[in-house]
Amino acid sequence: MSRKINVTVVGCGISPECISPHTRDKVLQADVIAGGERLLDFFPEFKGRKIVIKARILEVISELKKLSEHTHIAILASGDPLFHGIGSKLSSHFKDSEIEIIPNISAMQYLFSKLKMSWHDASLFTVHGGKKAPCRNILNSNKAVAYCDDKITASNLATELVNKFPECGKRQAVIAENLGMDEEKIFRGTLKNLTRQKVGGLSILLLPPNEDIIDSSISLGLDDSEFIHENRMITHSEVRTVVLSKLKIGPGAMWDIGAGSGSVGIEAASLCSDITVKAVESDAERFSQLQKNIDEFGVSNVEAIKGDALELITKPTPRPRCIFIGGGGKDIRKIAEKSFKKLLPGGRLVVTAVLLETKAELTKCLKKNFMEAVSISVSRSSKLGSSRLMKSENSVDIFVYGK
Repeated sequence: MSRKINVTVVGCGISPECISPHTRDKVLQADVIAGGERLLDFFPEFKGRKIVIKARILEVISELKKLSEHTHIAILASGDPLFHGIGSKLSSHFKDSEIEIIPNISAMQYLFSKLKMSWHDASLFTVHGGKKAPCRNILNSNKAVAYCDDKITASNLATELVNKFPECGKRQAVIAENLGMDEEKIFRGTLKNLTRQKVGGLSILLLPPNEDIIDSSISLGLDDSEFIHENRMITHSEVRTVVLSKLKIGPGAMWDIGAGSGSVGIEAASLCSDITVKAVESDAERFSQLQKNIDEFGVSNVEAIKGDALELITKPTPRPRCIFIGGGGKDIRKIAEKSFKKLLPGGRLVVTAVLLETKAELTKCLKKNFMEAVSISVSRSSKLGSSRLMKSENSVDIFVYGK
């Protein structure tokens, strides 16, 4: 016998007017309602127990789960519960048979309707909790919407984007504050101008399609200087560009083995927000650099993992669509063959090699799956007195295997 649903998660939209009579009745029939103070005020006629949700969300959920065993609870969510809201957290703590979720309009949808602009192709971000903003992902998007809070307001985010990538300051943008309330305000202008606009925590930054300027901040092949690394131990930008093209990155999982500074995995994550990167590094100093680079770029879809690649490969994890190996030492062949077994059908394994011994090992392994080898030689101009000459760097061979 299925258990009666005792938890109703209610999307309250952006104002009391967004709540339908049917949904309002559901809330009023509950024994307990829980939510932020602003949302609780949407129901002044409710006479039962009210629980204010401020912080320590997991503790509150634990309390609500106990109450739900013998009490009907309505949990109030701003906007839509499953859009950067509490709905996903609650659905992971309750069985499907115990909970129902009533959707509503989100602040993002309301803003797009005010601007008379479609949102089906928008990329959505949140910088709640003061976490580092994924600046390149935001600027890479055709349309970007970022939910902000009192730690990073929409004007703070605009400032961070302009400070990191000055060229984007000329882009048109929109900041919306207190949507659906009496204090609702919508500001339009360039990103640079909007950095001077003071707004509160309930704010959103929107970047419409960029049609007026060329923004070099979103070009392929990040400069090496943007990454913390040691002694030029980095997959250089020209090589990295070719590697990314051979990996065929896209939605799904990617492994970056022997990640070092993490330049390949981080650039992949900044180009494709739907990819999740596991960056593996065993050296303590390089692992520290990897973590700092992930934090600096604000790529929440990259996870730094410290440990031996051969051990970590055998652990259960989502199978990758692509694998990059930038370091493996004497174990390069074992790492390549073992990791290849985990690859999804149609996936790519790409390995870079500088040492002759490494190249020799890679020519022996996975012969049935070998696709191609590409050799890249890069020469850079350097000053010699008042003149310039081309100075060669070590050539890099790129081995590509397909499944």
